[in-house]
Amino acid sequence: MSNKLRWLKISGPLLAVVLFFLTINSFFRENKNLLVEKNVWQEKAMALEDSYRQLQEENRELQHILDQGRPGLIITALQFEPVVFHTPNRLAYQLSITVANRSSGAIPAGSGEMFFALRPPGADAFHRTSWQRFQLPPFQPGEEKTLPLTGELPASFREELLMVISLNRQPGVAKVEIQLPEARPVDVTQ
Repeated sequence: MSNKLRWLKISGPLLAVVLFFLTINSFFRENKNLLVEKNVWQEKAMALEDSYRQLQEENRELQHILDQGRPGLIITALQFEPVVFHTPNRLAYQLSITVANRSSGAIPAGSGEMFFALRPPGADAFHRTSWQRFQLPPFQPGEEKTLPLTGELPASFREELLMVISLNRQPGVAKVEIQLPEARPVDVTQ
């Protein structure tokens, strides 16, 4: 019996030492893996920071080019109200555009045009066009105004409407494409 106890007395501490070294080894291995992963993520973060700086620089360059381009009236917002058919073939529209003077000088009263192009649903080419002229008030440097625009044009239900707004002799242009609503059922009372 004393041989068995002696063997246990020797193997117990030896097993504890081996388990201790295995545990320490696994900690070092995990630490090494975490350091490698940390380095990979740091490289990715640095690459993303570099690309972010490059995009910011390109954005500044493009903004500088745009700002130095043709200063003048710019359309900053377009608010389109729901369209309504007064008769089956007449579309009434209401919209407002916000126009800002980005130049350093005053701009006298002028005009602009709205160009309308209509096409059947799913068609590639526009088959009918129309346009309307509107007046622009004078603008002081840095001034911003909201202009309401209303009107009617010939259109059919479910057509696709492309509208382009251009300010004459100014850099501002806006474009919007709209799917016109379907015909509403008419309620007939007897």
